[in-house]
Amino acid sequence: MSALLRSNRNQLSKGSKTGPDQVARALFALDCLSCKGINLVSEQSERISSTLLEPIETTVRQAPSNTLRQHLTRNNPAEIEASRHVYEILGGESPEKRIDRFDKCKSQAWFVRNSETGLVKVVSSSCKLRWCPLCANAKKYHLAEQVSEWLESVDKPKFLTLTLKHSTNCLSDQIDQLYKSFRKLRLFKEYKKLIHGGVWFFQIKKSKHDDLWHPHLHCVIDAKYIDHTKLWKTWLTITHTSKVVDIRSVKDEAQVAEYVARYAARPSDLAELQLGDQLELVTSLHGRRLCGTWGTARVVSLTPSKPQDSDDWKNIGSWWMVATMFDTDKRANHIWKAFQTNKPLDIADSLNDFEKDWCDKRFKQEMKKRPAFQKSFEFT
Repeated sequence: MSALLRSNRNQLSKGSKTGPDQVARALFALDCLSCKGINLVSEQSERISSTLLEPIETTVRQAPSNTLRQHLTRNNPAEIEASRHVYEILGGESPEKRIDRFDKCKSQAWFVRNSETGLVKVVSSSCKLRWCPLCANAKKYHLAEQVSEWLESVDKPKFLTLTLKHSTNCLSDQIDQLYKSFRKLRLFKEYKKLIHGGVWFFQIKKSKHDDLWHPHLHCVIDAKYIDHTKLWKTWLTITHTSKVVDIRSVKDEAQVAEYVARYAARPSDLAELQLGDQLELVTSLHGRRLCGTWGTARVVSLTPSKPQDSDDWKNIGSWWMVATMFDTDKRANHIWKAFQTNKPLDIADSLNDFEKDWCDKRFKQEMKKRPAFQKSFEFT
C-alpha cells in the first residue's frame, strides 16, 4: 500500500494537466492515508507566542526542504547526531521525552508575514534544550542583534579575554576557578571604576598540543583605557597561575557581536570532541550560566522572548504547504522567495485561507472515516 501511495504521489507531483490546488489536495490526501501527518493551521498559530522567529537565509535555494528541520540540519548533521547521542547516553528522569523533544525541534513551522512591512519570517516549535544546535542557532541571531544594539550606545567598546593555565584538574573545578576569578577581578576597586559594564560568555576548547581543556571567558566591555601590564599582573594575583589576558579595542562591532552570540549560545562544538570529552563537558556545564551581563549592558536580553510586534505577524501558510506546492503554485514560490531574499510579499500570495478552509474540512472528514488514524495524529 505504501509503495502505491509513493508512486501516486510522484505522479501527481510531476503531472502537468492538474491544477495547483488539485495537486495540493491530492498530495494532502495521500499524506493522510500514509499517516505521515501534516502541519495543520489552527487559530492559535495565527498568533506568535513564545516561539522564535527564524533568521532570514542569505543564500537562495531552488526549493525548500520538506520540513524546516531538514532545511536547518542539511549543513551540520554531525553536530545534530553528536548532541542526540549525548542525550541518549546521559538519560535523566525522562530520557524518552527529552529525545522526542529533540527529534521534533523545528519540525512544525509556519511562514508569517508582517502586516506593516510585508516581510516574511518563519515561526516554529522549539525543544529549548541547551545542546540542541537548532535552538542555539536561533538564539545566536537574537543575541547578535541585542549585542549590536548595545554596542551602538558604547563610546569605546573593548574585547577582553581571560584564560586559565592548562591543568589536569577535573573540568568542573577549572570552571569553578575561572568564574570565581572573574568575579574577583570585577570587584577590584580600580576596575570597578574603569569598567562600566559588559557582556561575558564562556568558551571552551580541547588543546591539540597537550590534550587538556582550555576554558576561557570573553567579555565585550564598556570601559575606559585599561593598561595591559597592570591587567595581567592583577589576573596573576587572582589566579596564582595565569597571566594570559588580552584586551583590545573593538574595530568591527558587527563581527564582535556575531562572535559573542555564537559562543554564548553554544560554548563548544560537540562533534569535534571524543565521546568521553563530550560527556564530561555536558555534565560539567549542567546548571551553569554560560553568559551574563553587568552594569550598562544589563539592557541586553540574553533569552529570546515574544516579539513586541507579534500581533503584526500573520500566518500565510505552513512550511509543509509551501514546500508541497512550490513547483505548482506561484503563491508558494513567492512566499519562499520573499523569505530567502528578505523582500516584501504581496498579501495576495498568502496560502493561509486555502490551507485553513480546505485542509481542516478534509482532515475532519478523514478523522470520521478512519478512527484508527485519529490516534496517530496530533493537532499543532
